[in-house]
Amino acid sequence: MKTICFPAFIFIVFTSIAYSHWVPRDTNTNACDKLNDYVIYSDERFLNYSDVKACYESTPYNKTNATQIIETVKEKLKAFYVLLEQSKEDPDPGFTFRSMDIISELDLLLNNNYLYEYQFIYDVSDLIEELRDGHTLLSSTDYHKYAFYQGLSLYSVIKEDGTQQIKVFNDIKDPNNIDCQVINIDDKPAIDVITEFASNHIASSRDLSVRFNSALASLRFGNGDFEIFGQFFTSRIQLPKNSSISYTLNCNDKISKINREWQIPIKPLPQYKSPYIHGTTVGKAKLIFDAFIARFYILKDFGVVLISTEFVTNNVLEYRYITDIIFGFKLLADKGIKKIVLDLTNNNGGNVNVAHIINKILFPYIKSFPVDMKVNNISVQFIKGTSMIKNAVGSGFHYRTYISTKTNSLFINVTDFIGNNLYTRGGTQVKCTSKAFFNDTALYGGNLKIPTSPKFPWNEKDIIILTNGLCFSSCAILTQRLAEINVSTISVGGFPNRRFSFASTSGGSIVTTDDIPIFFKLLKNLDKSLASKLTLPKNLTLSFTLIEAYSVNRPNEVIDFSFRPADHQLYYNERSARDPSQLWMQAVEFIR
Repeated sequence: MKTICFPAFIFIVFTSIAYSHWVPRDTNTNACDKLNDYVIYSDERFLNYSDVKACYESTPYNKTNATQIIETVKEKLKAFYVLLEQSKEDPDPGFTFRSMDIISELDLLLNNNYLYEYQFIYDVSDLIEELRDGHTLLSSTDYHKYAFYQGLSLYSVIKEDGTQQIKVFNDIKDPNNIDCQVINIDDKPAIDVITEFASNHIASSRDLSVRFNSALASLRFGNGDFEIFGQFFTSRIQLPKNSSISYTLNCNDKISKINREWQIPIKPLPQYKSPYIHGTTVGKAKLIFDAFIARFYILKDFGVVLISTEFVTNNVLEYRYITDIIFGFKLLADKGIKKIVLDLTNNNGGNVNVAHIINKILFPYIKSFPVDMKVNNISVQFIKGTSMIKNAVGSGFHYRTYISTKTNSLFINVTDFIGNNLYTRGGTQVKCTSKAFFNDTALYGGNLKIPTSPKFPWNEKDIIILTNGLCFSSCAILTQRLAEINVSTISVGGFPNRRFSFASTSGGSIVTTDDIPIFFKLLKNLDKSLASKLTLPKNLTLSFTLIEAYSVNRPNEVIDFSFRPADHQLYYNERSARDPSQLWMQAVEFIR
């Protein structure tokens, strides 16, 4: 099951900058040729903002092309985007986003008088991001090609008197600025600037507190180690409107002002290293087993499990990861550990199958969330066509990828799966497939054998989940399902005394426009006239949520539109932002 999430798309800046010899569509665009030569031949570490801007401005706006793009995006969303109609409804109290009829609003963009193509692409991308659905995004290989970075990252702390401050988390240009308070940004209060940015320019969650955390920096466990995650305020993939940002700092009661130009890294940046993480130890927590996508620690008398649900591309690796996770939990049980902190902070999502299986490892009786997808004249062609291909089992469109919630067994046939379920959402009647559970054994064509797990001694009161709300996709499926059996949850950060979501974007599967040409090659039943209507230019990719998940406890509740705050809230300070073990010790006290 293919899943991605918005932050994964941006994270490129913190590892290495991926680049290739990019040839612009207009061969006369010397500004872009200059950038290509610079990337290949220069020994410098950065491109200049002005050079990238000149390249982007070398392609004028073409309304005919823009109209074709708008029409294709609309057709895609109407055919497959399962949350389209519900996005017109007012948000649950606790969420911060505007209801919208995105189909109508896409048409309005054509009334704007753009000078350059990139301005139009950014407006389409921004409008789609206003859905605040981290699975539904438009990206461009031309105009989201480069990462813009300022050399510093920010974070939020709550002081003992309850006041909130923005501070410098890391500064690769001037380490003396670390932990200085950021008073103003471009001469406006720093908290207000970050909040406004999170409110209007981040797509990852319908909860503003989660988006606020995304704008700032924090540590995550991923790619087999700890690394900085987030910091979308100082690291962007759209060309910023201005070439620099000013910061007014308070460093030990000394006020200073710095100006930071946007730079575009073309070589790897220095990696941040926490002073409190040394090899196998985090603070005073000792590592007892490293399963690459999971780590198992003991701290004092309790266990800590870090899990990354990264995408796994073959069943051999997945089987190994699952057996390793079982082994890690068994080690904790054998050592007599009674309480566990399950830390999924900054979990970027990935493999839905891993999430389902981890839940069943801990609680064998648990079932996954029921899901469904849209049924209409276009989507049903994909469902029927895919379901005729035996080795396509595991695809989001194949009926044998699912188990009926009514019979708890495979659907009899594709017609049984399609069903006849009608809902009224956003004032519109929508038809969806029969509700179903994911058939985990169907992935990889039924070749994945799920290993047997021993019975563990913990119940729902012995485990607590810790996130900072940045727990996406498969992570959301894992944590929100455990929360429905009363496993306690904690969200870290956000705003003072404002409880917020511990997870976001729970739909279990997405499709991208890059996948569509493959379907037209494989599926003989498809109306070939649809190919032109559903195919975007090669430099654009639209991803969208194909499948929606429903609550088990409240069967008619679509989880993506349900505000689910954590049971408890903790805050970062100067130490805990860099030493996760400080948060683990606070977390376990809620389940003593």
